[in-house]
Amino acid sequence: MDVIDLRDGMIFEYGGNIYTVISAVHTHQQQRRGLVRLKAKDIKTGKVLQDTFRSDIQVNPVYVDEVSLVYLYSDGSGYHFMDNGTYEQFIIEGGVLGDVKNYIKENLEVTGLFHEGKILDVKLPVNVDLKVIEAEPGHKGDTVTGGKKKAKLETGLTVQTPLFVEAGDTVKVDTRTGEYVTRV
Repeated sequence: MDVIDLRDGMIFEYGGNIYTVISAVHTHQQQRRGLVRLKAKDIKTGKVLQDTFRSDIQVNPVYVDEVSLVYLYSDGSGYHFMDNGTYEQFIIEGGVLGDVKNYIKENLEVTGLFHEGKILDVKLPVNVDLKVIEAEPGHKGDTVTGGKKKAKLETGLTVQTPLFVEAGDTVKVDTRTGEYVTRV
């Protein structure tokens, strides 16, 4: 498969490492070969590869199995997930998860991505419900700019919320953008 065929979210192998595509932008200059500006995350180390490739560079597609998992807990060895069907447990290192750890809490159902029997990564649901543990006070009359304030959630994530959100509320957060969606 050519690097030009890569799309966001695809998984591929290049140079002996397995990557997931964060973004791939194709550009073409007049009378020259096309280029692909690729941003991809190494699944094993969590490092981000940013490079420009000629459009005819070959990469190997990686086919993964998707399995429903439940997040259990985290400790010094990593983040523990369990397969609902077999009750088998899997551990993923924190560095590999990256920003995903800002959205996971106990008993959250996620999708595990497996390649040759080994867990590579997890896919989050589009929205997650998280409890607000700390919120800045909202001042009456602060609505000229839309009325936003910072709120710290139970996982440590900080998001911009409307003025009416208080500590103890539960809010829905979009896992793709990290933005507040609604109060639950």
